[in-house]
Amino acid sequence: MYSDVQKDDLKRRNADMSRVKPVEEDYGKPLTPERLDEMIQRVTGWALLNGAQRKITATEFRERVEPVAITLFPSILPVDVLRKAKSLQTSFQTLIYKVANDHEFMKECFSGLLSVDAFTKQLWDIYETVTNEGPAQEVSFTITRNDFMMESTEEDGAKQDCKQVEINTFAASGCGVANSMVDVHRYSLSLQDFPFEEEQLPENNSIDGLAQGLVKAWQLYKNKRAVILFVVEPCTPDHRWLERGVYRLDRSIKVIYRTFPQLIIQMSFGENRKLIVDGAEVAVVYYRYGYAPKHYPTDAEFKLRLGMERSRAIKCPTVAVHLAGCKKIQQVLAEPGVLERFIDDTDVIKDIRSTFVGLYRLDAKDSSKIITQAIQTPERFVLKPQREGGGSNLFGDDLRNYLEEIKESPERSAWILMDRIQATRHRNRLIRAGLGSECRNVVSELGIFGFHISTPTSELENIECGYLIRTKPEEANEGGLCKGLSCLDTPFLV
Repeated sequence: MYSDVQKDDLKRRNADMSRVKPVEEDYGKPLTPERLDEMIQRVTGWALLNGAQRKITATEFRERVEPVAITLFPSILPVDVLRKAKSLQTSFQTLIYKVANDHEFMKECFSGLLSVDAFTKQLWDIYETVTNEGPAQEVSFTITRNDFMMESTEEDGAKQDCKQVEINTFAASGCGVANSMVDVHRYSLSLQDFPFEEEQLPENNSIDGLAQGLVKAWQLYKNKRAVILFVVEPCTPDHRWLERGVYRLDRSIKVIYRTFPQLIIQMSFGENRKLIVDGAEVAVVYYRYGYAPKHYPTDAEFKLRLGMERSRAIKCPTVAVHLAGCKKIQQVLAEPGVLERFIDDTDVIKDIRSTFVGLYRLDAKDSSKIITQAIQTPERFVLKPQREGGGSNLFGDDLRNYLEEIKESPERSAWILMDRIQATRHRNRLIRAGLGSECRNVVSELGIFGFHISTPTSELENIECGYLIRTKPEEANEGGLCKGLSCLDTPFLV
């Protein structure tokens, strides 16, 4: 495939990268301003061609899209880090499954915050109502994305390990555009005449894997005329990748899209709690919307959610799994001895625990010490509420000021404090609106996708299926892809 000279050059460059020192900018071939402009034009065009795009305007019959924010080149990632994160995915999914089916544990975790967090209290009331009534549907389907950042384990950065940011159990996005980026970055490296092995930019099977999960869940409903319902918001096209994946696997399956306002009008129930939408029986409800308080402006939306939870349709996720993905659960699972409640294998416990950073409750008797530390050194911490979708965490002066405000208030129970991950930085160019294209220090976040199908007494499917890399400026706090805060990336494995 390569000449001896190219192979020697490849070994030399990979040896340099494997030491995780700042990589020679632009993969060793300096870019003039003219060449950079050409590269950006060609690579973003290639990204658009491959489906790495986002919707920016829409009318009834027309949509306008643009390339999603991307890195110009793939980012260096030690192969051991990706291998470890992928290998732990099924263990984390089993853990979430067991938590969601342990009512007493959930009740104990949320007891302190329900009185000060109205949104979580509403979800909990739905959960308790369905639990007390008994589920109409035994099968539960979950799509997860487990997010990590890479942290150096040695001062010279020669070794890295993955540290968990959070696990997403509701509306885990990015699988579609992530699939498309491998070819984009193979193209950008080819434009730089940079030799690489195919496996160094690994294939990504997230769409095929998650679509397979949707199809299997639909099959378990055992009605070939029933549809899959995607509960969506109008502005994001990411879910269409999954519909295409389902269509490729089984063209007989019909997928319908509905928003909350549409469902309030169109949803009804048939015999045996069948969920009916606009005359069609629903086999699977896949939520891409409904994770934030702003999605429930009135009681009608909570009533809608309760109705779907009570129905015979298979939910992705159930409200129990939604709650099991909350930050409070993450914090409690990191406490000494808690993982042992759910996992027997000591090696698995050790591996999972190795991904944890410090997580602290703020309503314990001895919480005043950690609160004082966070107020004095806010740069070391992140303050997190029980929210999904990004943009809710507090950092720096905002963290200090808010902790000062709530440190004696019961409201502190609604938050957790987390050590800020000291992410390993590297160099790349970010192609994003409002940001210059100069080579800069960046940090990356690795997400691992998977799906899980179960009943309360049995795990039926537990599959890891693909990854997502998002990269942002080193100084940035938040990193949401949908909000344009970070850039889509690909790992270059060394």
